[in-house]
Amino acid sequence: MRNTAGKNDGLEDKYPDVEFREVDIQTDLETSEEYGVRKTPTTLVYANGKQTAEFIGIVERNDLESAIERATEQSSGLAQRLVDVVRK
Repeated sequence: MRNTAGKNDGLEDKYPDVEFREVDIQTDLETSEEYGVRKTPTTLVYANGKQTAEFIGIVERNDLESAIERATEQSSGLAQRLVDVVRK
């Protein structure tokens, strides 16, 4: 993930289970089309294979962290529901 003016430094360390990936829409047109990215910067947050947040333009660190936290909670909730179903 490219950090904008250092605002996002340490996020990868704080969320080790989160994948951070940077895509250059000029050199990786296929990936940008797959995810519908048309403007840069665009930040997409996913949980359980579904998009949970989208930020077009520079995202504030607090907003990004909140979106990651919500996505993490959704992922944890799905995992717990799956465990509950398997145990039944």
